[in-house]
Amino acid sequence: MNQDSGKKQMKHLWMLTVALGALAAVSVHEIAGKVYAQAQPDVQLAELAAIDTLSGDVTHDAVLVGKAEDVDGFAGKFLASHFAQATYDWKTASDYLGDVIAYDPANFDLLKRAMVLSMGTGDAASAARYAQELLKSEPGNGFALLVVAVDALGRNDLKTASDAMVKMPEGDMASFARPLLLGWAEAGRGKLEVTGLALVPMHLYHGALMALMLDNKPQARSFAEQIMQVKGLTQAEATRVADVLAALGDKDKALGLYQGIRLQEGTDVTLDEKIAALEKGDTEKLKTIIPALQIDTVQKGAAQALFDMAFILFQEKSDSSTKLFAQMALAIDPTMVDAKLLMAEMLVRNERTEEAVAILQGIPPEHVSYMESQRYAAELLSEMGQRDRALAVMEALYKDRGDIESLIRIGDIYRHGENYEEALKAYNRAAKAIGKDDVPQEYWHLLYARGMVYEREGQWKEAVADLTAAMDYQPNHPYLLNYLGYGWADKGENLEESLKLIRRAAALRPMDGYITDSLGWVLYRMGKYEEAVPHMERAVELLPYDATINDHLGDSYWKVGRRLEARFQWRRAVNNSDDKEAIAVVEAKLKNGLPDGDAELRSAATTRIDEAAKPESSQE
Repeated sequence: MNQDSGKKQMKHLWMLTVALGALAAVSVHEIAGKVYAQAQPDVQLAELAAIDTLSGDVTHDAVLVGKAEDVDGFAGKFLASHFAQATYDWKTASDYLGDVIAYDPANFDLLKRAMVLSMGTGDAASAARYAQELLKSEPGNGFALLVVAVDALGRNDLKTASDAMVKMPEGDMASFARPLLLGWAEAGRGKLEVTGLALVPMHLYHGALMALMLDNKPQARSFAEQIMQVKGLTQAEATRVADVLAALGDKDKALGLYQGIRLQEGTDVTLDEKIAALEKGDTEKLKTIIPALQIDTVQKGAAQALFDMAFILFQEKSDSSTKLFAQMALAIDPTMVDAKLLMAEMLVRNERTEEAVAILQGIPPEHVSYMESQRYAAELLSEMGQRDRALAVMEALYKDRGDIESLIRIGDIYRHGENYEEALKAYNRAAKAIGKDDVPQEYWHLLYARGMVYEREGQWKEAVADLTAAMDYQPNHPYLLNYLGYGWADKGENLEESLKLIRRAAALRPMDGYITDSLGWVLYRMGKYEEAVPHMERAVELLPYDATINDHLGDSYWKVGRRLEARFQWRRAVNNSDDKEAIAVVEAKLKNGLPDGDAELRSAATTRIDEAAKPESSQE
């Protein structure tokens, strides 16, 4: 059975990768946990713990009151603020709460909430004012001191920032955040203050960056060496070490690390660029692609530290805290695109798509992520049903920058909308724009996407030509293998080759229900019913509510004489489908069973029921 390429799981991994830079993709338990006894930030950081509860303590009645038209009074505005935050509209929540505080300006809990909301909306100045008020009655409030330090760093008031960090009481936040921000503030004052850094890669990396900014090469090299001694070092952490070595001018060591990482990770455009620039001695190019050479101010360094924390929290799905730390990074360095990209991805996860689009469309045209961020914005617009806006974004990218990828994405938009005629026109336009007789490997996904459209349009010969050409470039792409193999199996042709392809796909994705179903289906079409059944059963275990898989298992049960179980699965197929034609075909089987020579009937049913399971992204 063809698959929706993971049903959008990590669909926008490019966004996370860009935002990540070289930060290791590890959990809070693996990094922050080493600093404060594997504590969960949103639980153990006392000042942050209140953030998530602000969104979750609104009763149904309160929400109704908060939505009422009359929100002029204290209670109305207070509840409206709660409701707005519960729906992740922090700006509205902050505005209402600002009005509420006018009724009770000394209320500690209100000030605390207002501080959090102000910082979460990017208003660091207001957050700092609220923090100063809180500190009058609670001078050891850790999060308030952090907010003061962030505001001071953004204004380049390094003494105030240092003083705030020194005053931060011992505890979880102090263990992790204090040495980073204090270190950067002191670096701006000409002092390498690294005594509080823990022996974890993230802290050591920032120690190296501080040393580089102060031109203390021996200390920077020492930090790089300490990172390499950490057990279980990830490829991303190793990349950061190589970046530091490259910044130090240790060409051979940096090249050795980069090349070793490439052997482990495979093709990586940025990594290849770093290797090529190092080999050529292109220092200007290196400055544009190595973060360690770009962090040349206190603000950039401190913002990077906060962003690194935000990314860890994002991985843990602590989105309220992610929002805060990303906004703190932007408060210090408003030009930090990585933080904006992370914010956009977090907003999408919380169904604030229009806000995410606004952030993406605000990425500067000169930034390396500009074109991909615009493509992503167009994709989101398309998903919101604003196809014309999406197409306009893509057309502009092609017109202004000759971006062939945008032409391919135009085809994807039409394909996802099942307008296969227009999709085919767009893909052919992209192929023509490439200007070569054969589509090159760089655009293998064009062949994959166009092959899918040809198959949808009933042009199977053309589909096979494109899909096999794509497979020449991507011989181990599981969904490509599955698509071609399933297509052959569904048509009852080239079954031996189909079985080989799908077995390869299943070996690559053993937990994928759609591919597992494909394996059972090709065995079924080969008449190997007993062998097909366990694969079909496994597919239903993995995806119990998929109509096509239920239908396939029902067919398999019927063929091995398990008639009662077959009818049960067919009934589930009917219940799980909204395709009237497909339902009619399955209901006929419920009534009459499977006659001999039923291939055409089953093929028509599965093609229609399987419509929603077609791969969504040609590049996954």
